[in-house]
Amino acid sequence: MYPRVHPLVVVPFLASLLVARVAAADDPPAISAATPSATDTELVTAKSVAAPASAPTAGWHSGTFFLRDADDNFRLYVQGRVHVDYTSFFGPGVGSLAPANALKDGFFLRRVRLETAGEFFQRWQWQLSAEMSSASATDDVGAQNVTPTCGYNASGVETCTNQSSAVEAATVKPIPTDNFINYIADPALNVQVGQYLLPFSFENRISDNTTPFMERSLPVRNLGAPTQRDIGAMVWGDVAGGVLGYSVGIYNGDGPNRPNQDDRFDVYGRVVVHPFANDGALRWLQLGLSGRTGSRDPSLIGYDLPSLTTQSGYVFWKPTYKDSAGRLEHIIPSSWQSAAGGDVFLPLDRFDITAEGILASFQTREAIDGAQLSPFTQRLGALTGFSSYVQVGVWVLGDRSSIGFPGTSKPLHVDLTKPSTVVPGSSVEILVKWEHLAVDYEGASRAGKTDKKTPDGTTQVEALSLGVNYWATKHVRATANYVLNTFPDGSAGSPVIGNLMHEVAARVGVQF
Repeated sequence: MYPRVHPLVVVPFLASLLVARVAAADDPPAISAATPSATDTELVTAKSVAAPASAPTAGWHSGTFFLRDADDNFRLYVQGRVHVDYTSFFGPGVGSLAPANALKDGFFLRRVRLETAGEFFQRWQWQLSAEMSSASATDDVGAQNVTPTCGYNASGVETCTNQSSAVEAATVKPIPTDNFINYIADPALNVQVGQYLLPFSFENRISDNTTPFMERSLPVRNLGAPTQRDIGAMVWGDVAGGVLGYSVGIYNGDGPNRPNQDDRFDVYGRVVVHPFANDGALRWLQLGLSGRTGSRDPSLIGYDLPSLTTQSGYVFWKPTYKDSAGRLEHIIPSSWQSAAGGDVFLPLDRFDITAEGILASFQTREAIDGAQLSPFTQRLGALTGFSSYVQVGVWVLGDRSSIGFPGTSKPLHVDLTKPSTVVPGSSVEILVKWEHLAVDYEGASRAGKTDKKTPDGTTQVEALSLGVNYWATKHVRATANYVLNTFPDGSAGSPVIGNLMHEVAARVGVQF
């Protein structure tokens, strides 16, 4: 039996902290001056005061549309984003890949998101958002006619039925993205519940609107926070004048929009230090540490381990394979899932230097298709690895003030006591990034026998990326990325001839 963390354990502790903080507070609580999941203008959450009597009850301030009552007890923020992408792949063998692995050039809607946020009585903050893009919420995108669905009955007999869908009947369904409520007891003590970006790594806490490259890096996307979001509760805050920031949360562990499948939970934690918070030149130097751990009940979890992908979505490691008997095998997360990482962000005048490293260990089990939730587990193993990146950005026109400094995804608050902070003019940033990923899969390292088709061994990827971002304002972005992916010894199981692949991608985004 594996130990579990129960959320009720932390409720009395959190309640006592909240009561103590509220009882001791003589002043209004502090609220972040940041845009939601975008950028911070202060190292610590800014002092929240009611808007002056002369402030408008509706309008546009610091890049945000708002509506509020005259007493400033209620605020509503209207937001949204549209990201239109183009991707292209080329290299030896890319054009002759099998249909299941084919890489397709073309345009697509990466994000189409409607968002609203608001505040009540300077203590409660909330956000509602839904994704409606074809990239993440489309049914029957490949116009599949019939899909077999198999399972095992109580007697262990396999039964299969066919689920049909009309050809070329692709439909898009809205799905929840960031939806949460945050309570402010003090700048050092906030409690946030709902679904939102997980507090792990530097990059995963940056808004999709302002990530330097179009997608997050290999370490973060594949090892650090593969699901990006989850449902749970988090305690977070800033202390010592912004020198220290922390986030500690408990989550289902099953990913966004999925109820808890096994009564077990994941714990995430992140600490950020600004050692020179009072030094003008090095004020934004940031050092971060992240960790997470949790377990999966082998008898109740039947979904696959996340695939490993390049920036534009090429899958170089899949959690499924055909065994020596021709059966489809699923690689499923089972028992302990853990990761730890460190990061540094150093802005120096027009240069931004960022680096992260993440170490992960995911225990697994394998089951035949249709028997994922049956007692028939084939073998028990683990996927372990390390990944890192180093990135340098140069602002050749304008500077980072056009979009602000990376923050910690604090809920939205517009400070109407200060002038609007929107920076006029355009800016251009040029980026270069090197990424490394090496993971080792041993399908039967904990129990069972390896099948000769089991994808045991090391998967390695090296990626060199070049990028350019043009910001007309922080609300209008044009981006171009080039990525050279190399698989040094072909260990990635990649069907790409020559062990290398080129990706070219571009995005035009409008976000407010």
